[in-house]
Amino acid sequence: MSKKKTVKEHKDKKAAEKKGAEKPKKTTVKVVLPPLPSLVAVPAPVAPVAPAEKSAKKQAAAEKLPKKSTKRAAAPKKEAAPAITTDDIGLRAYYIAERRQKMGWPGNSADDWIEAECQLVAEAKKKK
Repeated sequence: MSKKKTVKEHKDKKAAEKKGAEKPKKTTVKVVLPPLPSLVAVPAPVAPVAPAEKSAKKQAAAEKLPKKSTKRAAAPKKEAAPAITTDDIGLRAYYIAERRQKMGWPGNSADDWIEAECQLVAEAKKKK
């Protein structure tokens, strides 16, 4: 809380200013903050490591052993899954909608389409 100046202090200050008394100098304080840490961690440089020399016995043993093949074995070929076309889905959805309407069940064409797609995918999985 600030202290209120009395009338006398105020007058004394004015009188001191008139007499040429020096005003108190304002001092500024410079605040130096430490640098902010980086948000991205930068790894320290790594010195290259010289390869370890093999002993004479190990080199001789390595030369005598047959070298392993670097070729991979051929992967077994999979049969291509039969592609389900939009025409196939549309035809199945038509029959689903026809049956749904005949039975009086609620639904719409979007639901019929999704059901048709699910049925065809399940049938394709069974064939594998």
